[in-house]
Amino acid sequence: MTGQSDTIFALATPPGRSAIAVVRISGPLAHQAPALFGAACPDPGRFAVARLVDGEGRPIDEAMILAMAGPRSSTGEDVVEIHTHGSMAVTAAVLRMLGSADGFRPASAGEFTHRMFANDKIDLLGTEALADLIESETDRQRLQAWRQLDGALYQPVTGWREEMIRLGGQLEALIDFADEDLPAAVAAQLREDTAGLITAIGAILDDGHVGEQVRSGVTVSLLGPVNAGKSTLLNVLAGREVAIVSDQAGTTRDIVTVRLEIDGVPVTLLDTAGVRETGDGVEAEGVRRAVAAARQARASLIVIDASQPDWRAQLAPLREMAGPSHLVILNKCDLAGPSAPVDAEAEGAVAACLRDGSGCDEIVAGLRRIVVPANRDEGASIITRARHRAALEDTVAALWAAQAHDLAMAPELAAEEYRRAADSLGRITGQIDVEDLLGSIFSSFCIGK
Repeated sequence: MTGQSDTIFALATPPGRSAIAVVRISGPLAHQAPALFGAACPDPGRFAVARLVDGEGRPIDEAMILAMAGPRSSTGEDVVEIHTHGSMAVTAAVLRMLGSADGFRPASAGEFTHRMFANDKIDLLGTEALADLIESETDRQRLQAWRQLDGALYQPVTGWREEMIRLGGQLEALIDFADEDLPAAVAAQLREDTAGLITAIGAILDDGHVGEQVRSGVTVSLLGPVNAGKSTLLNVLAGREVAIVSDQAGTTRDIVTVRLEIDGVPVTLLDTAGVRETGDGVEAEGVRRAVAAARQARASLIVIDASQPDWRAQLAPLREMAGPSHLVILNKCDLAGPSAPVDAEAEGAVAACLRDGSGCDEIVAGLRRIVVPANRDEGASIITRARHRAALEDTVAALWAAQAHDLAMAPELAAEEYRRAADSLGRITGQIDVEDLLGSIFSSFCIGK
């Protein structure tokens, strides 16, 4: 990010025609911005309606101007918002005049939020939660983002960090008085308190990765031999004709993607080529991509043509390819011969006839079990990003290492582990140096945020 002495501006509403457009300005020259358009800046905390004119005195728009004075503003700096009509010509003129004025420059992606963070208006977890709120597509994602904004992870992490600093401080004091023996009761209490921290953090980590799934969504591959009914299933679940369905083997050659919502979790379904040996180079590439998609997806729906006498032999390698999180769908059960009836329940599968829609409710229920782990309250998981989980795992590892040291003989080694544990938690909230994280986090924001 460029230095904070600059005054930045950006369109804070989506580009294009709309009823209202908001241009946000932040920095030391923000309160001088209205004068560029021949208007007076209102007092901080006040709105004013003014006609905006260009450099030749020609009207641009009649706008509402809001002024805020730092540090009592969203960014902690002087801020002005210009609320115009949402005409593309109007917003282009306003942005053009700001860009040509001395001391003003367009904001980079996430720069307004970066200044909020730099001026202690928001912590790192809050920054990430704000990004998640902006990106939310489902109610569940929205509520999860608000739980983070309200401190669902910040509060326990801050408490744990303070406790680790306290425990490390006790050992530091012992180092200063190394000629005195560590009382047995003190050592026992240190170990008990540390074990309590390990248990508490471990309970948070044991959440089935639900928070990450809600935030990022789940990818589910449709896997199976040719003509098993994968594309038909995709169309049924999507509620529209997405994939071409044909009796000709090898119709699907590339991956077809559909986005769904299952209980507030975004689900991306990947319809893949039928898995079989083939001499066709294009189809063979499709099969390779199908196998790769199955291995990279979080879960799979395996579709099998149960009317084929060798369907069990086809199923075995597909189960191994899909991994533990999968649902088997035995399609065309109505075509299975009476001499070889299909007992789907015994196979741990769902019986279906996808052409007429039978079994679809059971398939959706099975998909829901895969996507949303059972017995998990949607508010119970407070880890939403891989970096949170990695930091908590590092914290637990450091605490276990502290427990392994002889507190009487080597208190300095244990104290170092407590410092390492506290630093790991500090990286979650931004309480220690985290410049290596800021670029990637703030770049995910839109320009006006």
